[in-house]
Amino acid sequence: MLPGADADTVLRGATRRGGRALAWLAVLASPALTIAGLVVLQPAGAPPTRDGGAPASSAAPEGWAEMYVRSWLSATREDSAGIETFFPAGVELQRPPGTLVPIDTAVVSAVSPDPGSWSVVVVADVLVLQPDGKRRATLLCAQVAMTGGEGAYVAISLPSPVACPGTLGAVDPAYDETADPAGPIGQSVSGFLAAYLAGQGQLDRFVSPGARLAPPLPPPFTAVELTELRTHEKFEPGQAARPPDGTAVHVLMRAGAFDATGQTMPVDYALTLVARAGRWEINRIDPAPLRAGR
Repeated sequence: MLPGADADTVLRGATRRGGRALAWLAVLASPALTIAGLVVLQPAGAPPTRDGGAPASSAAPEGWAEMYVRSWLSATREDSAGIETFFPAGVELQRPPGTLVPIDTAVVSAVSPDPGSWSVVVVADVLVLQPDGKRRATLLCAQVAMTGGEGAYVAISLPSPVACPGTLGAVDPAYDETADPAGPIGQSVSGFLAAYLAGQGQLDRFVSPGARLAPPLPPPFTAVELTELRTHEKFEPGQAARPPDGTAVHVLMRAGAFDATGQTMPVDYALTLVARAGRWEINRIDPAPLRAGR
C-alpha cells in the first residue's frame, strides 16, 4: 500500500457492502431468516486448501462450519438461529436480539486431524452492541470441531473463540520515484482509470494491444481522480515523455473513486505500462505491488 495507508481501514475494506447491509436487516429480522439469506448469497470461491497448501478434500465442510459460526453468533434468547442443525444438543442463550450481528465470514484454516474429523477456524466480521447503544465492527475468530462425511456432519462442541491471525508491520513498496499525475504516465493512468472504473471513454485507447483487461460491469464509480503516482523505475527529466517502444514502467497509484452520491473511496492499483508509438499504455494490472528488497 502507499505510505500513510491505514491498516485498519484496509482490513475493514475487505468487508462486502452487501453483507453489511444484510447484517443491519438482521437487527430487525429473524436471525434464522438472515442465515438462510446468507446461504443463498455465499459466493463460490477457489478450491479450499489445507494449512500446508495441499488441496483439502472436497468433502471437507468449510462452508458448513461458516454457517455454524454465523448461526452461533446470531442465536438469542428468542431465536436459536438454527444451531440445532449443526449442534443437535443445542444451547440456551440469555442474549437479547441484535447484540451480535454477523456481517461476513471466511475460513482461515481447515485441517483433518483424523479421518472423518475436521478442525476449521472461521473469522467473522461482527457488529457488537455497545453500552451506548451504538454498534462497533470487530473481528472474531472461532474454531469449529466436527465429524462426519458423505454429506452429513455434526459439531462436537460449540465454536471456540481463538486468536485471529496477527498483522505484520507495514510493507515498504518498491516505488521510490514520484511521478507527476499530470505528466505523460499520469495522463495514461488517469484515462485508464476513468474508462475502467467509471465507464468514461474507450478503454482500448489506454490498453496495450492484446492485453486483456475487462472492466468491472456495471461501472462501480462515476468518476476517478488520480491523487498519487509512484514509479519503480527512475526517469531523467523529460525522459518519460519520449519513451522508446517496448520500454516498461511499473507504477503504484492511488486515486479517489466517486460513487453516485458523490462520496469518495480511496483505491490503489499496481500497474505495468509499456511504451508504444511515443505514448504509455497499460499492459496489465499487476497481481501485487513490488516489494522493497526483493
